[in-house]
Amino acid sequence: MANMDWSSLVEIDDSWYANQLVEHFKEINEKITVVVNTVKVSGTTMLPDSLVSVLHDMLPEYVFGKKKIEELGIKKAALTANRFFGERHTNSEGKFGELLLFALVESVLKCKMVAHKIRSLTNMSDQVKGGDGLFLGNYTLPDMTVESAFLLGESKIVSSLAIGLHEAFSSLDRFHNQLRSPEFRSTELLVAKENVLLSNDVDLDELYKRLNVETEEYKDQIHVHPVLIMFNTKSIGRMEQKALSRSDLEAKISTYITKAKGNIATGIAKQIKKYQDVSKVYLHFFIVPFNDVNKFRNAMYYAIHGVNYPEKEADE
Repeated sequence: MANMDWSSLVEIDDSWYANQLVEHFKEINEKITVVVNTVKVSGTTMLPDSLVSVLHDMLPEYVFGKKKIEELGIKKAALTANRFFGERHTNSEGKFGELLLFALVESVLKCKMVAHKIRSLTNMSDQVKGGDGLFLGNYTLPDMTVESAFLLGESKIVSSLAIGLHEAFSSLDRFHNQLRSPEFRSTELLVAKENVLLSNDVDLDELYKRLNVETEEYKDQIHVHPVLIMFNTKSIGRMEQKALSRSDLEAKISTYITKAKGNIATGIAKQIKKYQDVSKVYLHFFIVPFNDVNKFRNAMYYAIHGVNYPEKEADE
């Protein structure tokens, strides 16, 4: 089959990954890859500000394809992109997680996002039910061979790892269980075709063939679910209180992550046992423990809107 170099279409600077996140470990077990990251600390605290600033700069690339950005110009594209994030309660604004997942998949997996589920600028809350971004590219298998891949993302920013895993697998199961999967797969592909992010460098013939279940190009692809789970952990807050320096806090977090490996593996295994159809495809987890996910959400809201989310509504 024709095979574009999708990684060449990725335009975001992947240096942000090493500059903003610490990768503690990456483990691969057959079709499951788990990467654990934490946000780089500042002194004796873990702040979202630097990561949020970098993600905010990526908004035009997330919202628009290269062709649209060239039509609008980067300044207008950046201003217009902000409008996709309406003044919704920060606790229910799922696009913050989708933006971080977009950055991770394009930068780390080198797969290009070709569609997202935001439909229009006329209705800022018009998000369809479905995956958190559709990507195409080449995915490296555990034996280091490379396969054409169709990637459907899922992102969760939640209060605990257990809740994040449960919600993520429950969402993914819609695309794989016998009862609902035909409807969700056809809807996802229809939405993707309606919302393709175009670029002059994209081979449209290959693109649409890879989104058409009837073609050999579609059937040749492996299916991958990149899954982001950012979650609260009180342990980091306690470490911040006790840390005497940046290096001391980094060491404490590293020790905590090492001890948490077993819990992460157990949590994923529990969900695999419950949702066995999901285990038939590849799963690539980005696990991000954080001290307070509301700080991340509120910082994203401020970066986009230039004002804090109304305190009264945030507390409701």
